[in-house]
Amino acid sequence: MKLGIIDGYTKDRFEYVKGLGLDFIEVCTNFDPESEDFIAAHKEIKSLIKEYDLPILSVGRWNANVIENNAIRRETVDMMKKEIEVAADIGSPVFNLGVNRDREQSLLRNFNLAAEYLSEMLEFAKKLGITLALYNCDWANFLCRDKTWDVILSEFPDLMIKYDCSHPYEANEDYLTELVKWAPRVAHMHVKGVLKVNGEGLDDPPAGIDDLPWPKIFAILYRAGYDKTLSIEPHSGVWQGELGERGVEFTVNYIRQFILR
Repeated sequence: MKLGIIDGYTKDRFEYVKGLGLDFIEVCTNFDPESEDFIAAHKEIKSLIKEYDLPILSVGRWNANVIENNAIRRETVDMMKKEIEVAADIGSPVFNLGVNRDREQSLLRNFNLAAEYLSEMLEFAKKLGITLALYNCDWANFLCRDKTWDVILSEFPDLMIKYDCSHPYEANEDYLTELVKWAPRVAHMHVKGVLKVNGEGLDDPPAGIDDLPWPKIFAILYRAGYDKTLSIEPHSGVWQGELGERGVEFTVNYIRQFILR
Protein backbone atom coordinates (compact mmCIF):
# COMPACT_ATOMS: atom_id res chain seq x y z
CA MET A 1 0.00 0.00 0.00
CA LYS A 2 1.05 3.60 -0.57
CA LEU A 3 0.33 6.34 1.96
CA GLY A 4 -0.39 9.90 0.83
CA ILE A 5 -2.41 12.93 1.83
CA ILE A 6 -5.07 15.21 0.40
CA ASP A 7 -3.30 18.51 -0.16
CA GLY A 8 -2.59 21.26 -2.64
CA TYR A 9 -0.39 21.22 -5.72
CA THR A 10 1.74 24.34 -5.36
CA LYS A 11 5.49 24.24 -4.69
CA ASP A 12 5.12 24.78 -0.93
CA ARG A 13 2.63 21.92 -0.68
CA PHE A 14 4.95 19.56 -2.56
CA GLU A 15 7.73 20.55 -0.15
CA TYR A 16 5.46 19.89 2.85
CA VAL A 17 4.29 16.46 1.68
CA LYS A 18 7.81 15.46 0.62
CA GLY A 19 9.01 16.44 4.08
CA LEU A 20 6.49 14.08 5.64
CA GLY A 21 8.04 11.22 3.68
CA LEU A 22 4.71 10.33 2.05
CA ASP A 23 4.31 8.50 -1.23
CA PHE A 24 1.90 10.80 -3.07
CA ILE A 25 -0.51 13.73 -3.07
CA GLU A 26 -4.24 13.53 -3.72
CA VAL A 27 -6.00 16.53 -5.25
CA CYS A 28 -9.69 17.11 -4.43
CA THR A 29 -11.69 19.91 -6.03
CA ASN A 30 -15.13 20.85 -4.72
CA PHE A 31 -16.36 23.74 -6.85
CA ASP A 32 -16.03 24.89 -10.46
CA PRO A 33 -13.35 27.56 -9.74
CA GLU A 34 -11.21 24.93 -8.01
CA SER A 35 -11.53 22.62 -11.00
CA GLU A 36 -10.66 25.47 -13.35
CA ASP A 37 -7.58 26.35 -11.27
CA PHE A 38 -6.41 22.73 -11.30
CA ILE A 39 -6.84 22.49 -15.05
CA ALA A 40 -5.03 25.80 -15.59
CA ALA A 41 -2.09 24.67 -13.42
CA HIS A 42 -1.55 21.56 -15.52
CA LYS A 43 1.98 22.33 -16.79
CA GLU A 44 3.23 23.62 -13.44
CA ILE A 45 1.93 20.49 -11.70
CA LYS A 46 3.79 18.23 -14.13
CA SER A 47 6.98 20.18 -13.49
CA LEU A 48 6.61 19.94 -9.69
CA ILE A 49 5.91 16.20 -9.85
CA LYS A 50 9.19 15.75 -11.69
CA GLU A 51 11.14 18.17 -9.47
CA TYR A 52 10.07 16.53 -6.20
CA ASP A 53 9.73 12.99 -7.51
CA LEU A 54 6.33 12.98 -5.82
CA PRO A 55 3.35 11.75 -7.86
CA ILE A 56 -0.31 12.71 -7.70
CA LEU A 57 -2.06 9.34 -7.55
CA SER A 58 -5.66 10.41 -7.02
CA VAL A 59 -7.72 13.31 -8.36
CA GLY A 60 -11.39 13.94 -7.78
CA ARG A 61 -14.28 16.32 -8.10
CA TRP A 62 -16.87 16.52 -5.35
CA ASN A 63 -20.12 18.47 -5.41
CA ALA A 64 -20.67 18.50 -9.18
CA ASN A 65 -24.34 18.77 -10.10
CA VAL A 66 -24.47 16.82 -13.33
CA ILE A 67 -28.17 15.87 -13.25
CA GLU A 68 -30.43 18.88 -13.50
CA ASN A 69 -33.93 19.49 -14.85
CA ASN A 70 -34.37 15.84 -15.86
CA ALA A 71 -31.25 15.90 -18.03
CA ILE A 72 -27.48 15.60 -17.96
CA ARG A 73 -25.84 18.99 -17.70
CA ARG A 74 -23.34 19.17 -20.55
CA GLU A 75 -21.31 22.03 -19.06
CA THR A 76 -20.52 19.87 -16.03
CA VAL A 77 -19.66 16.87 -18.21
CA ASP A 78 -17.23 18.97 -20.25
CA MET A 79 -15.48 20.28 -17.14
CA MET A 80 -15.23 16.81 -15.63
CA LYS A 81 -13.69 15.50 -18.84
CA LYS A 82 -11.10 18.29 -18.86
CA GLU A 83 -10.18 17.47 -15.27
CA ILE A 84 -9.89 13.77 -16.12
CA GLU A 85 -7.62 14.63 -19.07
CA VAL A 86 -5.30 16.56 -16.76
CA ALA A 87 -5.39 13.74 -14.20
CA ALA A 88 -4.36 11.27 -16.88
CA ASP A 89 -1.57 13.48 -18.21
CA ILE A 90 0.00 14.02 -14.79
CA GLY A 91 -0.11 10.29 -14.07
CA SER A 92 -3.01 9.86 -11.67
CA PRO A 93 -4.51 6.37 -12.12
CA VAL A 94 -7.78 7.19 -10.32
CA PHE A 95 -10.44 9.88 -10.67
CA ASN A 96 -13.15 10.13 -8.00
CA LEU A 97 -16.62 11.45 -8.70
CA GLY A 98 -20.24 11.28 -7.58
CA VAL A 99 -23.66 11.64 -9.15
CA ASN A 100 -26.20 14.01 -7.62
CA ARG A 101 -29.90 13.23 -7.41
CA ASP A 102 -32.55 15.40 -9.08
CA ARG A 103 -35.19 15.57 -6.34
CA GLU A 104 -37.87 16.54 -8.86
CA GLN A 105 -37.53 13.16 -10.56
CA SER A 106 -38.21 9.59 -9.48
CA LEU A 107 -35.41 7.43 -8.13
CA LEU A 108 -35.70 5.22 -11.21
CA ARG A 109 -35.26 8.21 -13.50
CA ASN A 110 -32.20 9.28 -11.50
CA PHE A 111 -30.68 5.84 -11.85
CA ASN A 112 -31.29 5.93 -15.61
CA LEU A 113 -29.65 9.36 -15.94
CA ALA A 114 -26.77 8.29 -13.70
CA ALA A 115 -26.23 5.19 -15.83
CA GLU A 116 -26.21 7.28 -19.01
CA TYR A 117 -23.70 9.72 -17.51
CA LEU A 118 -21.43 7.07 -16.04
CA SER A 119 -21.43 5.07 -19.26
CA GLU A 120 -20.14 8.12 -21.14
CA MET A 121 -17.57 8.96 -18.49
CA LEU A 122 -16.29 5.39 -18.21
CA GLU A 123 -15.79 5.17 -21.95
CA PHE A 124 -13.95 8.50 -21.93
CA ALA A 125 -11.77 7.59 -18.93
CA LYS A 126 -10.92 4.14 -20.25
CA LYS A 127 -9.32 5.63 -23.37
CA LEU A 128 -7.05 7.65 -21.08
CA GLY A 129 -6.18 4.73 -18.79
CA ILE A 130 -8.08 6.23 -15.85
CA THR A 131 -10.11 4.26 -13.30
CA LEU A 132 -13.31 5.99 -12.19
CA ALA A 133 -14.37 5.59 -8.56
CA LEU A 134 -17.58 6.68 -6.86
CA TYR A 135 -16.82 8.49 -3.61
CA ASN A 136 -18.96 7.28 -0.70
CA CYS A 137 -19.75 10.73 0.65
CA ASP A 138 -23.36 11.90 0.10
CA TRP A 139 -22.34 15.44 -0.91
CA ALA A 140 -24.05 15.82 -4.30
CA ASN A 141 -23.99 12.04 -4.62
CA PHE A 142 -26.75 9.46 -4.16
CA LEU A 143 -24.60 6.53 -5.28
CA CYS A 144 -22.82 6.29 -1.95
CA ARG A 145 -24.21 3.26 -0.11
CA ASP A 146 -24.59 -0.48 -0.40
CA LYS A 147 -28.12 -0.50 -1.88
CA THR A 148 -27.27 1.93 -4.67
CA TRP A 149 -24.01 0.11 -5.42
CA ASP A 150 -25.95 -3.14 -5.80
CA VAL A 151 -27.81 -1.45 -8.64
CA ILE A 152 -25.16 0.58 -10.42
CA LEU A 153 -21.95 -1.42 -9.93
CA SER A 154 -23.53 -4.58 -11.25
CA GLU A 155 -24.18 -2.67 -14.48
CA PHE A 156 -20.65 -1.27 -14.77
CA PRO A 157 -17.94 -3.79 -13.81
CA ASP A 158 -15.17 -1.25 -14.44
CA LEU A 159 -16.66 1.32 -12.05
CA MET A 160 -14.95 1.32 -8.65
CA ILE A 161 -15.38 2.90 -5.19
CA LYS A 162 -13.39 5.45 -3.21
CA TYR A 163 -14.10 4.34 0.36
CA ASP A 164 -14.03 6.37 3.57
CA CYS A 165 -15.24 4.60 6.72
CA SER A 166 -16.14 7.88 8.43
CA HIS A 167 -19.16 8.54 6.21
CA PRO A 168 -21.19 5.38 6.92
CA TYR A 169 -20.05 5.52 10.56
CA GLU A 170 -21.48 9.02 10.89
CA ALA A 171 -24.71 7.73 9.31
CA ASN A 172 -24.91 4.92 11.91
CA GLU A 173 -24.45 2.23 9.27
CA ASP A 174 -22.49 -1.01 9.46
CA TYR A 175 -19.40 0.21 7.65
CA LEU A 176 -17.26 -2.84 8.45
CA THR A 177 -19.77 -5.22 6.86
CA GLU A 178 -20.09 -2.83 3.91
CA LEU A 179 -16.31 -2.72 3.50
CA VAL A 180 -16.05 -6.53 3.62
CA LYS A 181 -18.62 -6.76 0.83
CA TRP A 182 -17.21 -4.05 -1.40
CA ALA A 183 -13.47 -4.14 -0.72
CA PRO A 184 -12.83 -5.93 -4.05
CA ARG A 185 -14.29 -2.89 -5.82
CA VAL A 186 -12.35 -0.29 -3.81
CA ALA A 187 -9.80 1.61 -5.92
CA HIS A 188 -8.75 4.15 -3.29
CA MET A 189 -9.17 4.73 0.46
CA HIS A 190 -9.38 7.84 2.59
CA VAL A 191 -7.93 7.81 6.09
CA LYS A 192 -10.05 10.25 8.10
CA GLY A 193 -10.64 10.28 11.83
CA VAL A 194 -14.12 10.76 13.26
CA LEU A 195 -15.45 11.15 16.80
CA LYS A 196 -19.00 10.87 18.10
CA VAL A 197 -20.18 11.54 21.66
CA ASN A 198 -23.66 10.50 22.77
CA GLY A 199 -24.35 9.47 19.20
CA GLU A 200 -23.60 12.92 17.78
CA GLY A 201 -20.64 13.95 15.63
CA LEU A 202 -18.21 16.03 17.68
CA ASP A 203 -15.06 16.36 15.58
CA ASP A 204 -12.86 14.77 12.90
CA PRO A 205 -9.61 14.37 14.86
CA PRO A 206 -6.50 12.74 13.42
CA ALA A 207 -6.92 9.07 12.56
CA GLY A 208 -5.56 7.05 15.46
CA ILE A 209 -7.15 9.15 18.20
CA ASP A 210 -10.68 8.73 16.89
CA ASP A 211 -13.50 6.16 17.08
CA LEU A 212 -12.64 4.00 14.07
CA PRO A 213 -11.06 0.57 14.63
CA TRP A 214 -8.16 0.95 12.25
CA PRO A 215 -6.65 -2.52 12.95
CA LYS A 216 -9.95 -4.11 11.87
CA ILE A 217 -10.19 -1.88 8.81
CA PHE A 218 -6.71 -2.88 7.66
CA ALA A 219 -7.37 -6.55 8.40
CA ILE A 220 -10.39 -6.35 6.06
CA LEU A 221 -8.30 -4.66 3.37
CA TYR A 222 -5.56 -7.28 3.58
CA ARG A 223 -8.16 -10.06 3.48
CA ALA A 224 -9.40 -8.60 0.17
CA GLY A 225 -5.88 -8.29 -1.22
CA TYR A 226 -6.00 -4.50 -1.25
CA ASP A 227 -2.59 -3.09 -2.16
CA LYS A 228 -3.43 0.36 -3.47
CA THR A 229 -3.50 3.93 -2.18
CA LEU A 230 -4.47 5.47 1.18
CA SER A 231 -4.94 9.22 1.55
CA ILE A 232 -4.86 10.96 4.92
CA GLU A 233 -7.68 13.52 5.02
CA PRO A 234 -7.23 16.33 7.59
CA HIS A 235 -10.83 17.44 8.15
CA SER A 236 -11.07 19.07 11.57
CA GLY A 237 -11.82 22.68 12.41
CA VAL A 238 -10.04 22.16 15.72
CA TRP A 239 -6.86 20.55 14.45
CA GLN A 240 -5.46 23.53 12.57
CA GLY A 241 -2.14 25.35 12.38
CA GLU A 242 0.69 23.84 14.44
CA LEU A 243 -1.71 21.45 16.17
CA GLY A 244 -2.99 20.29 12.78
CA GLU A 245 0.54 19.63 11.52
CA ARG A 246 1.33 17.61 14.63
CA GLY A 247 -1.91 15.70 14.13
CA VAL A 248 -0.93 14.83 10.57
CA GLU A 249 2.49 13.65 11.73
CA PHE A 250 0.82 11.49 14.37
CA THR A 251 -1.48 9.91 11.80
CA VAL A 252 1.40 9.27 9.38
CA ASN A 253 3.28 7.38 12.09
CA TYR A 254 0.17 5.60 13.35
CA ILE A 255 -1.05 4.37 9.96
CA ARG A 256 2.39 3.30 8.79
CA GLN A 257 2.41 0.48 11.35
CA PHE A 258 -0.39 -1.19 9.39
CA ILE A 259 1.32 -0.95 5.99
CA LEU A 260 3.05 -4.30 5.68
CA ARG A 261 3.63 -4.26 1.94
